[in-house]
Amino acid sequence: MYVCPDCKTPLENLYCRECRHQYTAADGVPVLVSNDPRFQEAASSIAAYNAIYRSQTNVWENQGRTPEFLAYFSGLLQRFPATRYLEVGCGEGFLFARVQAGEKFAVDLSVQALKAAQAKTQAQFSVALAERLPFAAAYFDLVASVGVMEHFLDDRGAAREIGRVLRDGGYYVALLHVELTFWERVGLNLSRYLLPYPKPLELGRRLRQKLQEWGKADPTPAYPEQPIQRKYSARSAKDLLERCDFKVVEVIHTRKYPDLPLKANYVVIYIAKK
Repeated sequence: MYVCPDCKTPLENLYCRECRHQYTAADGVPVLVSNDPRFQEAASSIAAYNAIYRSQTNVWENQGRTPEFLAYFSGLLQRFPATRYLEVGCGEGFLFARVQAGEKFAVDLSVQALKAAQAKTQAQFSVALAERLPFAAAYFDLVASVGVMEHFLDDRGAAREIGRVLRDGGYYVALLHVELTFWERVGLNLSRYLLPYPKPLELGRRLRQKLQEWGKADPTPAYPEQPIQRKYSARSAKDLLERCDFKVVEVIHTRKYPDLPLKANYVVIYIAKK
């Protein structure tokens, strides 16, 4: 089932005959992290996420992983029936447990997170990098990631690797947190308060809220500190996927669909076909 993340030789009891490397398991979870020196810095990310998941549970709910979001996103994935499904960066498995597929696989950087996910659903779990996935080519019908592209050490390498493990015609559904451009923010405020007709009551409520916030403690909730590698605009994320041989067939966000249970206007979902 697993292959060497570097040379792609099938593993025998987690041993690669080509690389002559014996991979290990932690608490029963295979640890299949690349030995390529270019990914040595992944060790610090692995340590950071293990520390986060040791100290907290349901870590990302206040960043938008609400029950309403989980129901919506898992329903979105059901548009693409899958014999084999892979989630890259499954965390504690709250979304992963809801997805229906013939066979389910998940990778994450944190053994702690994967142990929590194991308790929620039957699947194959492993610690691995998106840039070096331990699966054969064309193995999956559907791959998803939620808020993890920003953390890839090599985003092009990861996108190409996700494409490698997808069959032709398979789908990659990726949620990202992007930075809105100045004109996107202007357009958003115009549509919210002025177009297609003025909405003085909504504008007044928003101004009153901002005035009440001034002088108070920062209302922004404290989020776990994560190793973010890069930031995207809505356009640059789409360009990345298309440069890596995906066809982006749909882009979903609340600026287009205001009633979606997404935390903010900077949350964007890309549906990309191989």
